[in-house]
Amino acid sequence: MPYSDEEVAEMQDQRDEWLERESALTTALFRLELQNAPAREMMTHGVCRRLSDLKHGLKRVFEILPPQEAEPTREAVLDATAFLQAFVINIFGAMDNLAWLWRLEADVRGRNGQPLHRNRIGLTPDNADLRGSLSARTREYLAGTDAWFEYLEEYRHALAHRIPLYIPPKQLDDEAATEFARLEALVGAPGWDWSEWPAVLAAQRRLGIFEPVMMHSFGEGARPMRLHGQMVCDFATVIEVAEHIVADLKARRAPAAPVV
Repeated sequence: MPYSDEEVAEMQDQRDEWLERESALTTALFRLELQNAPAREMMTHGVCRRLSDLKHGLKRVFEILPPQEAEPTREAVLDATAFLQAFVINIFGAMDNLAWLWRLEADVRGRNGQPLHRNRIGLTPDNADLRGSLSARTREYLAGTDAWFEYLEEYRHALAHRIPLYIPPKQLDDEAATEFARLEALVGAPGWDWSEWPAVLAAQRRLGIFEPVMMHSFGEGARPMRLHGQMVCDFATVIEVAEHIVADLKARRAPAAPVV
């Protein structure tokens, strides 16, 4: 179902709000008084660089493939797909960068007193040692993102290791899907005339309607997800997590309250 005009306007307002919030966040990150040189590199060339890439990708997808577009060109879909894939990888990477920033600056260690192994550095629910070292406020926030992390890991792992994310050129209802399958079955059948292939492809492309969704594998049971709204949600989640990490890092530098 296409977006309504009201949904498009609300989504664009939310996107613009989070883009402004990203600018304030980046300023706050650069103003952090970090004592650990690797942590500063992780902040500058990890978190902040990815935030810049995410901001650019979000803007470009909205420009190339507007939410209300009903008949995008093949080139527009392919360009938006490339930005989408980079966006998802950088969302995942930004979360890891934030985890590493906290690990390095706060010198988070395991129960044995040794530095955490790299496989245990992250903000997902299974990274209990690192999550447990954060403030109660940040831990509470992260607990509310567990389902989002599950989605993110599934889509990132599909992109990196299995079926890459793509934007389907059309969505088919039951009738259109039946006709698509009928045409597909013609190709390569006994007595098939390969000169008819272009006509079959053209007939298939006329079926269905375009909807702005992203997908990886139907065979794995993945479901199409609304593209633009999910990108805004992902961008917002990274910013909120980063704001919590910044607050925790600032709290580490604040002088202790006097004992009375």
